[in-house]
Amino acid sequence: MKNKKGTIFAKAAALVAAVIMSVTAFAACNSGEQLAYGKELLTLNTQLDTLTQLNMGAIDAAVIDSVMAGYYSNNGEYAGKVTIMDAVLQREQYGIAARKDDKAFMSKINEALIALYGNGGMQEVADQFGLTADIALESSTENPLADATDSSWDDIVASGKIIIGYTIFAPIAFDEGDGLTGYDIELAKKTIEYLNEKYSVNLTPEFQIIDWDSKEALLTNGTIDLIWNGLTIDDERLANMCISVPYLNNDQVAVVRTEDKDKYVTPDDLKDAVIGVEKGSAGESVVRGE
Repeated sequence: MKNKKGTIFAKAAALVAAVIMSVTAFAACNSGEQLAYGKELLTLNTQLDTLTQLNMGAIDAAVIDSVMAGYYSNNGEYAGKVTIMDAVLQREQYGIAARKDDKAFMSKINEALIALYGNGGMQEVADQFGLTADIALESSTENPLADATDSSWDDIVASGKIIIGYTIFAPIAFDEGDGLTGYDIELAKKTIEYLNEKYSVNLTPEFQIIDWDSKEALLTNGTIDLIWNGLTIDDERLANMCISVPYLNNDQVAVVRTEDKDKYVTPDDLKDAVIGVEKGSAGESVVRGE
């Protein structure tokens, strides 16, 4: 009986927390703004929060990454409850970000990614998470930073660790009770294993959960060494950060409740919808038309 009460209390607390988050999110709702999609925009802390709000009925659609939408529409608590609209709002690629001047460090990351693609290690990781068809590297991929000579790689080796910023974002990074895993998490581990063996160094990965909207500041001030968490490559990021070769293909898609799948069929059907996005995400830029 005691355990049952505890379960009921936990569920009630989770519901209250979700409602509070919803109220807070609506305070940041952008009514009256000219949007590319929808009539109102909600910015939330994570992409997973958008699915929570969608499932609760607080928003009509969530614009998120296709790799995440595909996972959650078929796994876990949202399986069967949410549906991906059959339209791509934007095609994009993921990259790993280091500080702007850390070119030698990123050169080593690129080298490892290319080697892992060549020896099948990247495909092995992708197979675990159903992402093999989304790999962006090709046999012709070259390292554009191969000639970098700055001290950033030596500095990382001296520190003995690589601090990687991430958010909960299945199948990219998540915890199913057995510890942190996901495509980016496991690929990062393999990348560091490769570098340790190739260069006889002893680097340890440290995964640090971050506020996605603060990712650039955390990278710049040295709190983290890499943003490795489904980061969309765009011109602004290329100008302000040192970005790896593209390693995974992705789309921005709209997700709706399954019960509304006949109501929202095309992007035009979203014109009167309240849309949720992760603050600072590619999805937010797409909805704003940036």
